[in-house]
Amino acid sequence: MREAWTGRTFAFDYPVERIGVFQSRVGGATSRIRAAVRGLTAAQMTARQGERWSLQEHVGHLFELDWLHLRRIEELCAGKEHLTAADMDNKATWDANYNDRTFDEVFDTFAGRRHQLLRRLSELDADTLDRTSLHPRLETPMRAVDVAFFCAEHDDNHIAAIESVAREAQTTAPDPVSCAWDELPLDAPMDLLERRRIIGSDAMISHITLHKGCKVPVHAHANEQFACVLSGKVRFTLKDNEVRDLGAGDVLHLRAHSPHGAEALETAVVLDIFSPPSETTGIDDK
Repeated sequence: MREAWTGRTFAFDYPVERIGVFQSRVGGATSRIRAAVRGLTAAQMTARQGERWSLQEHVGHLFELDWLHLRRIEELCAGKEHLTAADMDNKATWDANYNDRTFDEVFDTFAGRRHQLLRRLSELDADTLDRTSLHPRLETPMRAVDVAFFCAEHDDNHIAAIESVAREAQTTAPDPVSCAWDELPLDAPMDLLERRRIIGSDAMISHITLHKGCKVPVHAHANEQFACVLSGKVRFTLKDNEVRDLGAGDVLHLRAHSPHGAEALETAVVLDIFSPPSETTGIDDK
């Protein structure tokens, strides 16, 4: 049973000094969502229950509402008497067709705007956080610190719904999938490099052939990576220009954001494991 959001009332009487607590809650939304949907398929992410939003649509809605939170902060800073009203029909969320996108696209868009909101809140001093304007629906004076609290409460409302739907979806595990590497699509994101891969919900595995002379420029990405050399010899360039030559049976573990490049000293096959998965890694932009 869930309490209707529009039936809730808010006192908006927390001390300004509690802003750090509210910022922590607002900042934690992205990791809570990631944890809730871990292991779900694309179909489960976009499934609706009647007219209820899918998991992706809930995340898209949080993105839309962050625009409102940011706008209200600017109105408070400008000394506006009344704050912008929310669209209680949620037209922007319905019209955005979030189910037509990948979950990563929706999530990354939300995470970017959430980062913007957190940065804006961190820029406000105590006096600015305490300025008031009238909330249009509640007809209650609202401060910037209350915007942070309101955002955190709104997050909780939708993340609880996401967690509930995710728990139901996880009761039926998807069927295992087996295939041969040769059956998977082949792409060549850069010269002398061929790739086949399987992209899962929590990890991605790439079967890479580096033809002799292939040079992958030094790059970095948010994914943690395990590079398992199956055959041939590869020279890896790491942080501070450290060089390591790896051959069949060797494994290189790269933490997220670790700079690395590679050169095939002879034609080599490398099995790369990435977590979290993503449609692109550093080589796709080269």
